[in-house]
Amino acid sequence: MPRIPVLLLALIPLLVAVPAARAAEPSSPPFARAHFVLPPAIFIRHHPDRVFIGPATTELSGGDILMIAPWGSTPAVFEELRGVYPLPDFYRSSDRGRTWRRTERLAMAWNITGTINNGGFSLLRLHDGRLALLAHRYVPDNKGGGLPVISFSSDDGRMWTPARIVGREFAPDDAWYVMNDRLRQLRGGRLLIPVAHAVRGSGSEGDLAEAGCFYSDDAGATWKLSNLVRPAGALRGMAEPCAAELPDGKVLMLGRSGTGFLVRSWSADGGITWSAPVNTPLLSPCTSLTLRTLPDGRLIVFYNHVREDGPGSLFPRCPLVYAVSADGEHWSAPVIVDDEGWNPGVATRENIYPAISFLREGMLVLWSSHFSTAGRKRRTLDENAIGGGKRAILAYPER
Repeated sequence: MPRIPVLLLALIPLLVAVPAARAAEPSSPPFARAHFVLPPAIFIRHHPDRVFIGPATTELSGGDILMIAPWGSTPAVFEELRGVYPLPDFYRSSDRGRTWRRTERLAMAWNITGTINNGGFSLLRLHDGRLALLAHRYVPDNKGGGLPVISFSSDDGRMWTPARIVGREFAPDDAWYVMNDRLRQLRGGRLLIPVAHAVRGSGSEGDLAEAGCFYSDDAGATWKLSNLVRPAGALRGMAEPCAAELPDGKVLMLGRSGTGFLVRSWSADGGITWSAPVNTPLLSPCTSLTLRTLPDGRLIVFYNHVREDGPGSLFPRCPLVYAVSADGEHWSAPVIVDDEGWNPGVATRENIYPAISFLREGMLVLWSSHFSTAGRKRRTLDENAIGGGKRAILAYPER
């Protein structure tokens, strides 16, 4: 029997251990996977200069699903794109979100300064039957911020009232932010627009934010502003908030924070005053989230459940999951919606900014799947075109 050199004998355990260690690495996050009525698939592709992001959806009276998105993200320059894409197009689905077709351009007079940015849209059927559309007005050289813009339609989205800025009469033309799928109407009729405001002295992109709500008790004719809150010591404050009402009338506001978790604040008076925010048990970098009230009264939040890269990090942004709560305090384990691009210790894809419609057969979810810019400010044009808008229909979570 040939003799094996001593050095080679010493290396054998290491050589054997390497593939064993790799085999032990999970191929997906260790969470349960959502039950799909319709599995995730890209339904619209990114363009090199424009990225599908920040969609809104609503069900029309005839059963079609209406969708709109602002189509913009770096390296796009919004001022340059405005001449080509002054207002975005609507998309419609006649088969419950399975396929989509581009239809008419948004028929709304935009007689204000600024452009529709990639903050996102909200579409909401109001108690009085109208459709409301909420957007974000981008103002150049203002930390990426502006103010919310609202419009209404009485004919199922064919024509819209002229765009009107919310809050200008008492809020300075400062850096405010509103994201997609945010507009809410409480059972008593009050309209809420959760917003973030750049704290004085924050960075060029409003890196430190405080959160609150614009609210209206006259169907959107006039608006007031709640108190603004942020968690003590949070590196990014409370950004991109969203709100939802519980059956007992309390309103929960969740936001991204830079603490490594989503943070929460409570309102007992319909969004006029908010408690000091604290961490939830929902692990998350400072990245996107969408909070809704399920038809059965429970809360559901879609977010990126993953440990942040470092203190205050915006990454990773994968996987996209949901969690459910009956009281806004205690949450279920995460359930995976999309983990494409997930790898241990690194995420090559961002699965972000979902919009949700509650249909009879399940939850229609639309989101954006990007090439990740972790560690960089911009994607290349080729990277920008990777991915697109995804859609899936999820079975409602069991109790």
